[in-house]
Amino acid sequence: MLLFLLTLLPCSLIAYAFFVKDKKIILPVFAGLMTAVVVCACRFFFTYEHHLVYDSFSEIFSYYIVKQAFLPLFVVSAIYALISRDTAEFKVKNFFPLLAAFYAVYLPYCVITASEYYYQAYDIFLKPVIYLAMLVMISFCLIDAFEALKNKKVVCIIIDILIICIYAIYPAISDALYAIDYSFAIILIVGIIYSALPVLYFFLKIFLKK
Repeated sequence: MLLFLLTLLPCSLIAYAFFVKDKKIILPVFAGLMTAVVVCACRFFFTYEHHLVYDSFSEIFSYYIVKQAFLPLFVVSAIYALISRDTAEFKVKNFFPLLAAFYAVYLPYCVITASEYYYQAYDIFLKPVIYLAMLVMISFCLIDAFEALKNKKVVCIIIDILIICIYAIYPAISDALYAIDYSFAIILIVGIIYSALPVLYFFLKIFLKK
């Protein structure tokens, strides 16, 4: 039942490694994995892991945006950026392997510890796809923003930042909507569109380079 949840991000990371064919991604992958292990261990031993029941969408959203989006995305990448002695370009380009490795451990941990009785289809199928799409799109936009910054294209930078913000926030919105029993059909449709856009973006970039 949990196979898709447990294998989607690791398989995506392996596919990425074959695509870039760069041994230098080993360091960010290792850093992401080790950080996830430490974070999960700290949460397991020092925090209460049962899913809390809140009264409103805003409370549930705040829970997810902090624990499953803001802290991993910004804190993990910021710590790596500060510790690593690599160039800024290397750090930007390796956002995906760093965070994909982190979420490969952290996301299953969050799902498993939050489910006391049984797992929902949303948690084991749609949720990992949404979080993978988040990482892919943010990675694309970070690389584009870095190039735009070097070329002083202010409009492109603003657009990339807006897309990054939208993609960083939506997974928590989706989780919160599902938690309050919002229409699953709408959540599914929006989730599919959200997840398909990075794929479309990827092929569009390839087409424009030809």
